Amino acid sequence: MGTDIEPFYGTALVTAEHAKLDEAPIHIRFLEAYFIERYPVTNAEYAVFVQEMDYPPPPHWKNSNFASENPNLPVVHVSWHDSAAYAQWAGKRLPTEAEWEKACRGPDGRIYPWGNIFVPDDPDSTETVEILTAYLTPVGIRPSTASPYGVGEAAGNVWEWTADWYQPYPDPKRKTSRQATDEKHKALRGGSWLEVRDGTAERYFRCANRLHAPPDYRAGNIGFRCVREVPPGRAESVHVPIAPLVDYVKKKKLANLRLLQKRTQKNSLKDVLIATLLIGGATYCVVREPELVLGGTIVGIIGSGFLFSASVNFWRRWRAGRQAKQVDSENFSPLLSDN
Repeated sequence: MGTDIEPFYGTALVTAEHAKLDEAPIHIRFLEAYFIERYPVTNAEYAVFVQEMDYPPPPHWKNSNFASENPNLPVVHVSWHDSAAYAQWAGKRLPTEAEWEKACRGPDGRIYPWGNIFVPDDPDSTETVEILTAYLTPVGIRPSTASPYGVGEAAGNVWEWTADWYQPYPDPKRKTSRQATDEKHKALRGGSWLEVRDGTAERYFRCANRLHAPPDYRAGNIGFRCVREVPPGRAESVHVPIAPLVDYVKKKKLANLRLLQKRTQKNSLKDVLIATLLIGGATYCVVREPELVLGGTIVGIIGSGFLFSASVNFWRRWRAGRQAKQVDSENFSPLLSDN
């Protein structure tokens, strides 16, 4: 779960190209078996709940009902409280962030539900058209968005409420398993049609991406799906060895840090070379060509900027080396349990 990124600026890691700080660090969660709905809850499904419970309908429904031609659209303009009320009525619950991300990323930890590449290069391909839809679509008509577990519409239709309060992932340097939260916002997952229209889908459709909003917030691109527990006897008791998982995460982190060291060293040397040329040229102009003092000064300032960039890259390389030693130590553990 999560994404490893460099917290200073940018990243050299392809898998974290669009990642945000609240996704770090990559870590391991153990979950109980659960069933998750294949699609977000639809207008038709939510209408039954509204009618039976005499529950207030979404504010955009006319005459307390959805348009007859839209029964299979995901229900939207529902708050977290509305979603939780429906789930309780249906004998289900909202998924935790970990459950949602597992269902989305599959067994191979992919970046997007459909794989590690955002969309095919061909803009006219069926898969591209299905993924990049700039409007709300009925569930079940975009099979290219399904995860390896068959979870459809995991990205590109609506953001989905989760059960969790939005909070930073636990800091491994702290002894507590969870950091304090103000419990003002609930976590959202998925990415919606609105990000396609805004041109930000490549960032927000990633399985590890997180968003948050107050639990009473409603919008035309926010819906939800439910999960339920596996009945006794339906789930196998599986022994998962911990050592290979820890080793896997350690290798991933070390590979990322070594790549970062390599690239920052290259950038640092390049910046030093450029700075040397610019500052040397500026010095020559100031000393030997008085009429070029102004231009030489400007070139010197630019050269100083490259020198500063070189020092920053040197610092990044040193910091990555220090982190690599911490990860490689016997005390490192990426294991976390889900609440």
